[in-house]
Amino acid sequence: MDRLIVQTSCGALYLGGRLHADPATPALVAMGGIWTPRDFLHELVDAFPDVSVVIVPLPGMGGSLTRTFDIATITRSLDEGLASLFRETPLVTYGVSTGCLVTLGLQAPQIVRQVALEPFFRTAPLWPFHVTAREFLASEPTNRGARVAADQIFGIPEAGAVVDRDYRALLQRLRTPLDVILGDLPLEPVRSLEDLPSLCSREDRAALAAHPRVTVHPGPPGSGHDLGITPDGAQLVRAVLRQALDAVRRA
Repeated sequence: MDRLIVQTSCGALYLGGRLHADPATPALVAMGGIWTPRDFLHELVDAFPDVSVVIVPLPGMGGSLTRTFDIATITRSLDEGLASLFRETPLVTYGVSTGCLVTLGLQAPQIVRQVALEPFFRTAPLWPFHVTAREFLASEPTNRGARVAADQIFGIPEAGAVVDRDYRALLQRLRTPLDVILGDLPLEPVRSLEDLPSLCSREDRAALAAHPRVTVHPGPPGSGHDLGITPDGAQLVRAVLRQALDAVRRA
């Protein structure tokens, strides 16, 4: 897909998507997680032709770059990009996995609703990802960026114990309605599994369920962290996104 490069004070964002000229037309801004395929989430452009859709790779993926992998820096970069593209347009943000750490921290006043797929707010409990990340790093011995990202975002060093990265303040500062889609397979306890379970811990699920601005949507039976790429999970995601966009139109 053709890409638009937006230069921010924190680095370049390589965006894909489709923009409507009418600023009153809502926009969907989507950011995927870490180590995703280059065109991840680009199917949303054709799925929602009646609104503007902008796909923003997490910096380090799909060309986008920032000076560091610090989540606050990445968030500030996207806030600047949204300010340059959407001055009067009502926005719905959609974060997937690690992308939720960015979308939930955005401060753009145009954001009126948010959707999050499989968010997590602490990294120490993510035992399946610790294994996956170390396997990925071992397969990419010259990929320094991957090592820096694993350490800065998740607290996974090249050697030694995982250091917990705590993002719970994102939920505490939430100011807009948030729809959360969660996989069915629980994270706890540590066990042998063929498929990746949900990465939303018991603690995070309880915090989401108790939050007055949050609506939780359970994924299909047996679904895990990757439910967005399964047929039933993708159908649920599109239904929740459509619901959010329709709510913005009505407002």
